[in-house]
Amino acid sequence: MARTIAPLTNIEIKSAKPKEKDYKLFDGGGLFLLVVKSGGKRWRLKYRFNNKEKVLSIGTYPVLSLKDAREIRDNYKNLIAKGIDPNEQKKQSKEEININEKKKENTFYKVSQEWHINYASEVTKNYHTKLERALELYVYPFIKDKPIEEITRLDIIEILKDLKEKNIQETAKRVFMLLNKIYKYAVTLEYTPHNIIADIEQKTILGKREKRHYPTFTKSKDIKALLLAIDEYSGDYTTKMALKMLPYVFVRSFNIRHCEWSEIDFENRQWVIPKEKMKTKIEFILPLPNQVIEILEEIKQYSGRGKYVFPSFRGKDKPMSDNTLISALRRMGFTKEEFVPHSFRAMFSTIAYENANTENGHKYTGEVIEALLSHKEQNKIKEAYNRALYKDSMRGLIIWYAKYLDSIKSKICSI
Repeated sequence: MARTIAPLTNIEIKSAKPKEKDYKLFDGGGLFLLVVKSGGKRWRLKYRFNNKEKVLSIGTYPVLSLKDAREIRDNYKNLIAKGIDPNEQKKQSKEEININEKKKENTFYKVSQEWHINYASEVTKNYHTKLERALELYVYPFIKDKPIEEITRLDIIEILKDLKEKNIQETAKRVFMLLNKIYKYAVTLEYTPHNIIADIEQKTILGKREKRHYPTFTKSKDIKALLLAIDEYSGDYTTKMALKMLPYVFVRSFNIRHCEWSEIDFENRQWVIPKEKMKTKIEFILPLPNQVIEILEEIKQYSGRGKYVFPSFRGKDKPMSDNTLISALRRMGFTKEEFVPHSFRAMFSTIAYENANTENGHKYTGEVIEALLSHKEQNKIKEAYNRALYKDSMRGLIIWYAKYLDSIKSKICSI
């Protein structure tokens, strides 16, 4: 016959004193209080599971009262009756708590910075810096410290709507693409189970995307005024020389500002721009007309011993800043609605296409024009073939364009 155990009382528990050895006070149903010789009182539950005797620690007295200890005992016994081992469930609960705590550490800031560091090798240094700036200005104020798994579509939509309300929809679209890249990275490394950006219809939030057209000059009188204004520019010398070269090479602003002497091949009369500096991530070889060679020979006397062809006026060891060329154009009287550094590319493209196969124009195809603009060919095999095929044609077209600009500058243009 099983021994009857009298339930414990609060008075009995409070009055229990430590002895030379640990001892137990039983309450029944496997629950007992272990009174240790150091003076502590600890609740334990003894039970059998799969014919094995086990002991489970459930708390300390008086943090856990007698009433609460009995409630926990009864809950655990219900689990045992259902074939669930309380010890295993407790371990599982701890693991779930640890996982949840780990997830909370994976904030959007942590994951996005990790992605940003890994993405550095995929883009130019200038573009990489712009991505960081976009995160700081437009994204972090909303979700920086939020665990990435807890971020909702509405959180992202709030960011996009904020940019739309500020009337910078193009920026909003770039931020949308940036977030998509970060979430693809997060899903790949299992920081979050799903890319919530893929569930957001961009057009619904931001409206229809309009193709961006840079302002430019295509009329002879406007082009002549621009070229003469550059010749007469009285600002910083290296800025003036960069502006003199830019119409003839029509590269992106970053490339002209970060042009290095090591990239200029005077012998073969070409500019070899490494892939790390190209938007296409492909090395670009640009043939140089005589006009550019003369400009480079002149500026070499000033900056030839340094790294950069057009160094910053603050120091020859630094490249020209992002706003230098824009500021120079403004000083010459051209507004942002009229002309920006990127406009030189649009100017070449328009003139080259308009004068293709005309009486006083050139004989080169659209593929050659696109090749000079370093536009990426989607077909990689065709792209490699085209670069070899168009080498002579690219030189021929850029020489034609240089002569075209010189003729515009020297002739009398009607109003």
